Amino acid sequence: MRTVDILRTICGAPGVSGTERATAGAIETILREYTDDVRTDALGNLIGTVNPGKEKSVVLTAHMDKIGLAVTAIDEKSGFLRLTRCGGTDLRVMAAARVKVYGKRTLDGVIISTPPHLADKADRKKAAPIDRSAVDCGLPYEEIKEIVSVGDRIELRLPFTELLNGRATSPFLDNSAGCTAVLKALEKLAGKDFPYTVHAVFATREEVGKQGAQTALFGLEPDEALVTDVSFAAGYGVSEEQGAKLGSGAMIACSPILQKEVSDTLKALAEKNGIPHTIEVLGRHTGTDADVATITGAGVKTGLISIPLKNMHTSAELAQLSDIEAVADLMAAYVTREG
Repeated sequence: MRTVDILRTICGAPGVSGTERATAGAIETILREYTDDVRTDALGNLIGTVNPGKEKSVVLTAHMDKIGLAVTAIDEKSGFLRLTRCGGTDLRVMAAARVKVYGKRTLDGVIISTPPHLADKADRKKAAPIDRSAVDCGLPYEEIKEIVSVGDRIELRLPFTELLNGRATSPFLDNSAGCTAVLKALEKLAGKDFPYTVHAVFATREEVGKQGAQTALFGLEPDEALVTDVSFAAGYGVSEEQGAKLGSGAMIACSPILQKEVSDTLKALAEKNGIPHTIEVLGRHTGTDADVATITGAGVKTGLISIPLKNMHTSAELAQLSDIEAVADLMAAYVTREG
């Protein structure tokens, strides 16, 4: 299956943190092309196992939850939905954004925006706080209360779009791109002989605390884990010291909380196999599921491979398809390596 088609499919499924079932279903349809050993655990993590029964096991994991919003109240006068954030949605891009509201049925809506002509000077220069934001679905209170409940999830929604030069933009490339890389790695492993049992884990709740990956790995007790997520792409407002260029390949993380042996092996394999890559140096934690993977149970040897992403945590995230494929190539090389 083409990388862009997998990515489009995963991006298109609802899945705000804690409500990932539709995203899991979209991934499972593709995952079953590579294994029938597929299950879901208590926290909704989707797990597929390949090459069972080997002495050692490795987890390939990416989180599948998506940032979004949740309804905190319904205004009785206007019918507007009051909000809180689920994960790190960027308040600066919320005003006038188009959204989907997932109640008893799905509603289209728009986040309200004060016209700049009427806004206070101070408000023109900063994002509206979340407690002053709301969604207008065009329905009065008496109608919308029958469809939407407090706690229902909301997503910022723009269509998935292929761009020139092998790029794509969409909400939720964080971390649909990582999930796509794991699936492509399984595709590359199909029919090959390798020494590990591989558990592909599509984890829940990374954006709100990383609980999914921690519990999944605790249950699996793997010897090693490779986490894949997105990281910062160089561009406007992001220097090349802070991020990698789109098209530069896999970002191999070096961090004091990661196993240096794993990072070094990933670098050597990338060089040996001609896989485009850069090195991402992180002084402390990584901000990804790798932070919990490495300390799960009695400890798991963990590496992190990231995909450069522009406009992170907005509805117009942008990635290079070849970078996703480079991450998949590197994960497959790690699993099939000798020694």
